[in-house]
Amino acid sequence: MKINKLSKLYGIGVGPGDPELLTLKAYRILKEVDMIVAPKSREDKRSLALLTIEKIIKERENELIVVEPVFPMTKDQEKLDYYWKKAREEVLEKGKGCETMAFVTLGDPSMYSTFYRFLEIFKDAVDGVEVIPGVTSFSSCSSIAKVPIAEGNEVVSIVPDVKGNKNAVQVIQSSDSLIFLKPKNTEKIENMLGNKKAILGVKVGFKDQEMFIGKLSEIKEKTHYLATLIVKKEEEE
Repeated sequence: MKINKLSKLYGIGVGPGDPELLTLKAYRILKEVDMIVAPKSREDKRSLALLTIEKIIKERENELIVVEPVFPMTKDQEKLDYYWKKAREEVLEKGKGCETMAFVTLGDPSMYSTFYRFLEIFKDAVDGVEVIPGVTSFSSCSSIAKVPIAEGNEVVSIVPDVKGNKNAVQVIQSSDSLIFLKPKNTEKIENMLGNKKAILGVKVGFKDQEMFIGKLSEIKEKTHYLATLIVKKEEEE
């Protein structure tokens, strides 16, 4: 099949959910591109990245094509391959005649996002690529809590999953501050670290965000896909 190449693909981080945390550069590009690709986790759900920028889309005067392909959260490679192939076909079909396209993702494109996977399967269809960074969920959590993630020579580590991660224990032991993404078991984390100071943000940046600041043992909130836990291993007073 002959591919009509786009002149530019932008990977844009739209931040943690608060539209006001979008960078000026991201704002400008989103007002100019011909097409926006906004991934969602299920057919029956809206793209949260698209929800974040919906006001900008409404402000636009020129025509825009929006595609919301499904990128399921699964480790089933066969299922992933099916949806990636389907996403590519959908974008190529609906993007005929487009010159520029923006792939939007929550947070920053370089931090556990689907952008680089999308780029891998789509790079033959674009001539140029530019990545626009975005505010991360842990930066936002730290700002709201008014607690620094690190100071001086402190070492910071990001742990996406405690269970089944061979490097997690070593990283946890050698770091001063820890960022746990989508934490599933705060009791296990407490057992590993002790009852340390913690910041938990759930859906930070969205209207129904929840924040907790205290000790690990006091956390009662349920885990969530958009949850970020920051733990400080500073000496107890």
